Amino acid sequence: MENKGLEMMGRQHAFGFSLKIDRHLLGLFIVLGVIIIAMSFFSEKFLTHTNLFNVLQQASFVMILAFGMTFVLSTGGIDLSVGSICGICGGMAAWLLKQDVHVVIAVATALILGVFIGAVNGLTITKLNISPFMATLAMMIILRGILYVWTGAIPFRSYMTNGFQFLGSGRIFGVQFPVIVAIVLLIALLIVYRKMKFGRHILALGSSEEAVRISGIKVDRLRIKVYALSGLTASIAGVLLASRLTTVNPEMGKGYELEAIAAAIIGGTALAGGKGTLIGTALGAIILFMIKNAMNLNNVNPYWETIVIGFIILLAVSVPILAGYFKDKVKAERG
Repeated sequence: MENKGLEMMGRQHAFGFSLKIDRHLLGLFIVLGVIIIAMSFFSEKFLTHTNLFNVLQQASFVMILAFGMTFVLSTGGIDLSVGSICGICGGMAAWLLKQDVHVVIAVATALILGVFIGAVNGLTITKLNISPFMATLAMMIILRGILYVWTGAIPFRSYMTNGFQFLGSGRIFGVQFPVIVAIVLLIALLIVYRKMKFGRHILALGSSEEAVRISGIKVDRLRIKVYALSGLTASIAGVLLASRLTTVNPEMGKGYELEAIAAAIIGGTALAGGKGTLIGTALGAIILFMIKNAMNLNNVNPYWETIVIGFIILLAVSVPILAGYFKDKVKAERG
């Protein structure tokens, strides 16, 4: 049973967390507004219905990955394997469909595989006492290698069925299905993150692992669940991506782990843990892909995207550190 000290810490943390997130979200909305206004002058195509929905669809895949990443980062961990999980789970669904397996079974198997790989990440970190960075980096390389061997470096093709095609290209009331999945996941995970004990325990773990252990919470089990959740969101993105692209190549999902981390950090999730926001993560993904879209519309060399994203991550990480430094400096001067 949780002691009163942890409950009090949780309440105080939740109160402070809420205030900080409100300010950060306001800043994200301002940035989003600035990008939209600026791009409306630079390109006539930017504010068109088609372009904006394309941005949302492109962002939805990374957004789904980033939701799981937000949970992981909130514990003070990291998951570098999500891009490879995305690729291998999409490959599993495609391969099973190619063997004439029913679409429901193919998709379910791919999702279970993602949860299993995520759980293995969690077990490796907790039972072998390996750092999250090294454990998930190793998993990222292993899975990517398996995907190359499995496909023989030749993409999976001719696996598409009408039911599976709908997952990546279908629309409901004019909205692409991947966008709807991202919205539904956002709502569901918000409830888990903000209203359920699981979410509160994750934030408490990121703030003070020792306090969580003393309170009687099984830390290892909690970490395994978090990484399993990350594997699940990565597998969902992989299935949707396999449907959208109509082929699965060994490079599918490569680099998505960096974009997922970037979206979460831009959204206000702390790398050190104890703080995160799923709404901010969603906005972070949208901002990333709006910037990419703006560069594409202005015929900027796509290689510059990587450089820009790197600077955005650096800025997102630096701003809170600098803000804290100046805040402490002002307090010291007044004291």
